[in-house]
Amino acid sequence: MDKRLEPASRAFFDKIPEESRRRILNAGYLKSFRKNEIIYGERDEVNSIYIVMNGFVSLYRNSRYGEIKVIFICAKGEMLNEVVVEKEKASVGAKILSDAEILVIPRESFTRLMNQDFELVKGVFHSISSKTRRLFHQVGNNNGTYPLGKHLASKLWKLARDYGIDTDRGKQVSFDVSVTLLANMLGAKRETVSREMSRLKKEGLVIHKNGVLIVTDLSKLHEFV
Repeated sequence: MDKRLEPASRAFFDKIPEESRRRILNAGYLKSFRKNEIIYGERDEVNSIYIVMNGFVSLYRNSRYGEIKVIFICAKGEMLNEVVVEKEKASVGAKILSDAEILVIPRESFTRLMNQDFELVKGVFHSISSKTRRLFHQVGNNNGTYPLGKHLASKLWKLARDYGIDTDRGKQVSFDVSVTLLANMLGAKRETVSREMSRLKKEGLVIHKNGVLIVTDLSKLHEFV
């Protein structure tokens, strides 16, 4: 497979040794969330570190005009709120995209473990640097010269590559993908995104109905982008 089509692991848990994982699990507890629940809001005081164990979570910000911008989607093994290591106020909100289990670790317990475990510190740095690289990529795509249709196709390709499961019709994204969610990810109007999605559907590149998103061929969509 083309290396560009292979997702790179961003999972915090993949970057730390087994012993570090054991310590974290012992220091925290699992909490179940249902789809569309808010874990915490932007600027909320948060006293715990959150790590996704199952399911999917969106990290978002609200604009001054009340619009939502989805910045990241996090999956199994990813840390949601590294910023809490430095300060207690959340920089972004976190919303559940599918039923999920989240590992909750008290902030003081987590920082105490960091003082004892350099591999854990390295894992936190990896998680932060991964998000930073993704932000740089987003800035590059949002320079105003990249057509929305191409931007949408690129986002669909990444969703299918990173979160897709194989079906007889193509790669199906593992959580519901509404036009509203896509608009929030792209920072675009819902009506415009809906129109561009219709074009991709007519091209046979994607199937999208009732929130179910299938990319019929990753390679062809990548070529389109």
